Amino acid sequence: MMNMHLLKNNAYTPFVSEQEWKKSYPEVDREYIWTYPLIHGPNPFNPQRIFRAPSVPIISNDLVIYIHLPACLFRCPMCPFYVELVNSREDLKTYADSIIRELKLYAFMGVLDKYNLKAIYFGGGTATLFYPQDIARIIKIIKELSHADDTIEITVEGHPCTVDYDYLSTIYDAGVNRVSFGIQSFQDKTLKILGLRQTEDDNRRVLKDALKVGFQTVSADMLYRTPNQTLNTCREELKKFFDIGIHSLSAYSLELSVREGYLQKLQPDEEEDIEMFYAINDEMSARKWFHTAQPDYSHPDHVSKETIVTWRAPQGHTLGLGAGACSSLNGNTYFNVHDMGEYNNVIAENCLPILTGQTFTLDDAITRYIVLGVRCFVINRKVFFKHFGKDIVDLFSKELIYLQENGLIQIDEQNLLVTRKGKYYVDNISKIFYSKENRCHLQPWGEKMKGAVAGSYLKIK
Repeated sequence: MMNMHLLKNNAYTPFVSEQEWKKSYPEVDREYIWTYPLIHGPNPFNPQRIFRAPSVPIISNDLVIYIHLPACLFRCPMCPFYVELVNSREDLKTYADSIIRELKLYAFMGVLDKYNLKAIYFGGGTATLFYPQDIARIIKIIKELSHADDTIEITVEGHPCTVDYDYLSTIYDAGVNRVSFGIQSFQDKTLKILGLRQTEDDNRRVLKDALKVGFQTVSADMLYRTPNQTLNTCREELKKFFDIGIHSLSAYSLELSVREGYLQKLQPDEEEDIEMFYAINDEMSARKWFHTAQPDYSHPDHVSKETIVTWRAPQGHTLGLGAGACSSLNGNTYFNVHDMGEYNNVIAENCLPILTGQTFTLDDAITRYIVLGVRCFVINRKVFFKHFGKDIVDLFSKELIYLQENGLIQIDEQNLLVTRKGKYYVDNISKIFYSKENRCHLQPWGEKMKGAVAGSYLKIK
């Protein structure tokens, strides 16, 4: 192993004051909790830990392989994530080769033989900037190396303006069975005021094409609490998504960045936001859709395996490939470099392109079960006890009493359950269970991590 460059961990999951970090009920916390534990240890991350015996209980052997393409043709104004702008797919012609080489490095180390592959997810950025032929060969090689069959879920997410019927047909023939599009709205005036490049016609076309091609699941993203939106127009918007025939929906309350501060005065207030959240939730329940995780809903026959493995307790593993990808593997959370040029160069040298990470402590593993698990609203107490030897109620009595008194959770002999009221406050609930070491650390900084590279890397072969 090469000497690892010492990184200041707080540059990636910054340490802030308690006041900056946590909003107390009834104020909603709007920091989206998507990964845990955060980077809190004083020592640099040793990538060799990925391949050693874990120091914490591993409850699930289920695996998601996540392929990250942090490239876009343009930046959506409210986007908080790390992306690099490109002119066309041609600018990315070597990137798929790098993804395959990174995958083979993990296969060489025996990783793909240890886990049960449940899902492959192409995300971004704009994952549909991959050539369809490259998606096909990545899928083929993953299946060969992991001995996966045709029952695995394979998702490609994309922008409505980057695909046509032929593109969708090609990736369908390659084995993709689930697609997800950032539709956001069917109102041209809303799309325009948010600075998005697609039109209502573009959105309808791509969803109809996807349904016509025959994907098992067609999913869409919807924004609500948009400028000038009312509760009635929110309901009308939701109906348009249903009317077109999708199978799954992610409904996000719009967060405007400082770049769009002038629009904030046009947004519905907090009270209206709550009304919209529960109006969406109630409509989904009336249609017998599952609230799989916050903010994800789906028809019962179209629940995302990727979502279940990533968040539902007990969580599985994620192997993230590509620049900016995040992995949670074998008791470690870690991030790849956030620079596509550096990523390609490091992979060409048969090195893992790891930027930094955190090996789980026992407290990390215990609290992770709950911190991420509440996103799916159900925490199994008996499974927790079986693997950690303690009851959640004994470990977190003070926290649970507080949440129960405020009507955010219920507890029975089998489960900890997030209530209907609590669903709006999922991120508040998550932070209640952060370990001492993780408290006051923010989620990874997305756009602010752009260009982050390490000083040296682990060479595999």
